[in-house]
Amino acid sequence: MIQFIGGWLFANGFRASALEISEPTRTFGVWVRSVDRNLVTLGTIAPMQNIGHPGTLGMFWEDGYAHVGEVVNVEALTVTRRYASLTESAPPVCDIGDLEACPPVDLESYAFPSDPSDRGMGFETIEYKGPLGPLGAWMIPSGEGKRWVIHIHGWTAERREAIRFLPAYANAGVTSLVIDYRNDPGTDRDPSGRYRFGVTEWEDVEAAITYALDAGASEILLAGYSTGAAHAMSFLEESDLRDHIVGVVFDSPNLILADVVRANTLDAQIPILNIRMGQLMKEVGLWLADLRWKIDWDRTNYVQRARSILTVPTLVFHGTSDQRVPIAVSRQLEATAPAVVTLVEAPAAGHVMSWNANPDEYERRLGRFLDLV
Repeated sequence: MIQFIGGWLFANGFRASALEISEPTRTFGVWVRSVDRNLVTLGTIAPMQNIGHPGTLGMFWEDGYAHVGEVVNVEALTVTRRYASLTESAPPVCDIGDLEACPPVDLESYAFPSDPSDRGMGFETIEYKGPLGPLGAWMIPSGEGKRWVIHIHGWTAERREAIRFLPAYANAGVTSLVIDYRNDPGTDRDPSGRYRFGVTEWEDVEAAITYALDAGASEILLAGYSTGAAHAMSFLEESDLRDHIVGVVFDSPNLILADVVRANTLDAQIPILNIRMGQLMKEVGLWLADLRWKIDWDRTNYVQRARSILTVPTLVFHGTSDQRVPIAVSRQLEATAPAVVTLVEAPAAGHVMSWNANPDEYERRLGRFLDLV
């Protein structure tokens, strides 16, 4: 009985945290202790991966945005980093004793606050016709317009996720289409009323590719970030347009949903008597979730079918410190389809943060791949 109760709680938690459609939210919890033109000291009340993450991050506050860069000093829960403001306003500075009254800031991987113009790139906001209704996208032209890449953001993410990657594609003469899809804010919801992790979202990817082909594209690349990779894999498995794809780029691909759910469920969320009991409760919870909401765990395990799905060169970036999608997923993907998959492991990088950890190396590897496909 306790296994069933624990499994029921597990399934309910999964529904609330992963299936229910929600607006993108920010994860605050970092405070600015001091700031000048070149350095910022950040503090937190509990360990937080982003505060000391290597490389370049974006820092957001109510009316401003900045880059934080190289870590200069670490002292307990305080980190001093290089700082470069992208706006005129300064972040709120908090004394040690006034955290409740002082607004926190947010550190994010997107690294750019608005749109492709943040990287000095011209773009057009377009609308394409999805199967459920109109969908928006940014179109960033480059080259002769024959080779396009469709950028597919991750679960509960947004178009901004792709901004940091755009110059590498433009330098290779590839036109970028950064798309919205069902369940994004302002779009139509999936008929199920839930996120489907590629099972239905691939239809919107297909619609975006149709737009690109109608606009003169003859070769298409897919760039999938986190769960966006699942949408890309599902498209490759289901669509009659798959033959137009010449290459694939994934970053932290969420391609075995059940494993990601297992990894992201804290033992404290279900009544644990011992490790074995907790594992059993999780498996019961997965079974109950599938029974209640028709998840289809086999369908959302794209790695097990990767050899038949992936038939074109595929470059995968994955951080070794990814706390959301275990790097084991990408290692399994490469082992399953070694003829086409090349995995680039980024030391110490978090979820979709390989670029942030080392932008130059990321863009070098991506540029070389684009030159070869």
